[in-house]
Amino acid sequence: MAYELDVKDRKILYELDLDSRQSYKEIGKKVGLSKEVVNYRISKMEESGIIKGYYTLINMSRLGNVCNRFFVKFRNLTPEKENEIISFFVNDPKYWWVDSCDGFADFATGTWEKDIIDCYKRREEFFNKYKPYLQKVEHSIYAGFYIYKRAYLVNKTIKDTKPISYISNVKIEIDDIDEKILQTISTNARMPTIEIAKAIKTTPAIVKYRLKKLQDNKVIEAYRVMIDLSKIGYYWYKIEFTLKDYSHKKEMLDFFSMHPNIVYAYETTGESDIEIELEVESYEKFRQIFAEIKSKFKDIIEGSRHLIWYKEHKIMFAVNPSH
Repeated sequence: MAYELDVKDRKILYELDLDSRQSYKEIGKKVGLSKEVVNYRISKMEESGIIKGYYTLINMSRLGNVCNRFFVKFRNLTPEKENEIISFFVNDPKYWWVDSCDGFADFATGTWEKDIIDCYKRREEFFNKYKPYLQKVEHSIYAGFYIYKRAYLVNKTIKDTKPISYISNVKIEIDDIDEKILQTISTNARMPTIEIAKAIKTTPAIVKYRLKKLQDNKVIEAYRVMIDLSKIGYYWYKIEFTLKDYSHKKEMLDFFSMHPNIVYAYETTGESDIEIELEVESYEKFRQIFAEIKSKFKDIIEGSRHLIWYKEHKIMFAVNPSH
């Protein structure tokens, strides 16, 4: 059963999605509530499971890594074996996201690798371990990865924030302190500076300075909230498009960047040319948006397919590819 969010709850979630390190006081000023009431409402959403946590969006491509991903269709798979496979990828530190889905794939996961050779080695490792259970594996590398804000939370019909471009060819050098900070806050973006300092055995002043530098260099792109969409009555869909006219790809990306329900867009080297992910309140809403896109870009799109994500097992943006 979906939890009914009122206008203030939705505004708080939106602010946490913009910057989850904001203080209760800062959020309160923006949503018209006292810091005590903001604290209470956030605590209630955490207790109910709407807020699953807070993560730091760390751009591993700026540390010289390549984003490697797999879509898998299983065969001859019992529920026990499927759980075993999922557990393997969840527990392996090389994999930064692990999801189950229904549609053209049953399972998807991704890694960060140092180069294309390591991407190939990861694919071989995958095949060697689970080949008898793999009907089809689609291996892709992200060439473009765009992250948008959840404008639908506050009933906006168009976004007013710039997308985050999550793939970069600019490499930033970091040291052990930076790496420890990234690992510490990757799954706890609201962790106070003083606690981060204690965890990595340094001073709050150093942590504050390093965080700002990591943000300025866009190694840290954002601090975001992790929402259990099922708790608020939303569904998470993915659509992949193949194009017959590449010259309009930017036009499509511009459209996606402004749509309130589209939260991610990708350019990949795999089966598709461009992909999007949507968060919507119903299957009917999904079909409406899908039809709108196909109508608007009917002379550009050659084919499409879609799936629904039904469980996110793992998301952790900071990994060490050397593991």
